[in-house]
Amino acid sequence: MCGARSENGIPWFGGFKMQTTNTGLLLRARAYALLALTVGLVGNSQAGESGSDPAPRDFGGHLFIPSTLVPDPFISTMVATTTGGGSAVNLVVPLYNIQGQKIAETSSSIAFMQLGFDYQQAINRRVALRLAANGGGRLGTSASSVLTEGVSAVYGYGVGATINLTRKAAWQVAASADVRGNTLYGVSPLTFVRSVINSIAAHDTAGALGAAEDSLLAKESNARFLGGIRGAYTPAPWMGFTGFIEAGLGDKFTGGDGQIGVTNLGVTASFDLNPLKRIPVGLIGSFRNETLSEKGDDAGSSQAVGLAVFYTGRRFFSIGLENAWSQIRQPQTSKDIDVVQTRFVLRYDFQ
Repeated sequence: MCGARSENGIPWFGGFKMQTTNTGLLLRARAYALLALTVGLVGNSQAGESGSDPAPRDFGGHLFIPSTLVPDPFISTMVATTTGGGSAVNLVVPLYNIQGQKIAETSSSIAFMQLGFDYQQAINRRVALRLAANGGGRLGTSASSVLTEGVSAVYGYGVGATINLTRKAAWQVAASADVRGNTLYGVSPLTFVRSVINSIAAHDTAGALGAAEDSLLAKESNARFLGGIRGAYTPAPWMGFTGFIEAGLGDKFTGGDGQIGVTNLGVTASFDLNPLKRIPVGLIGSFRNETLSEKGDDAGSSQAVGLAVFYTGRRFFSIGLENAWSQIRQPQTSKDIDVVQTRFVLRYDFQ
């Protein structure tokens, strides 16, 4: 892959140092601010609810729990934020000599962080439009992986719509259409050094650095044009299932092959302990399959499994922690990349 595989926090700040006392105060201040925001949102959602208010995710008597892996079919006005990070191992990186010939492979690991923001606006009871923005940074976790993988950041957007097709007492189906894209910025030290050496070998010592500038920072983009079906089913007040499948055209960051067919699909099973034990806790298990990774610059198909715990005491407000484990195929080797992610998810559905 090109560039920064992620962040583990401290390396981003280089030689900058902060006193321990100030760091502790800063961390406590951030924790208190996050706690105050959470309590305020819970309080506002509780004040705005009444027994007759319809909850957009309360379908068939079950309060569906949100998932970052599998989108739901509900027509609602909502806002959601995602903050998380993780690590990836078994990343195989080919090594090349000055002539550009592959001479060996090395295995490296990366850490990364990610941020996401989603907003959906219900136009009426059958149609909703949505916008999404996300970003992340990646960095190697060792000196060798930093050298071979460099540093990278990815930024993405999404624009889409959901149209309800049918809605019954216990199940519903909706159609979806989405356009998504990502832009990847990668810094590659090895490519820069190789370009400098090649210029010097070509007796262009004076202009070696200038000629190699373009190889230090690379910028690539991709896009997805997808349409699909989403559904939800409620067999009992404490249990619910969602699923989706979408297909369309997409391209890789590296380009060259033109647009190719892509397919994404997934399912969730959510369980709410509130109707059973009066415990405002919900669990959700999810699975997602992608035939072509949207965020990786040199990755193929991927399979992800998620498990999340959410607070379900409020029908309009959800807050929880989601963990995901995934495997991503590497086109240049038979060894898969193993990825572990943890995400803090907050969602509020308006009436």
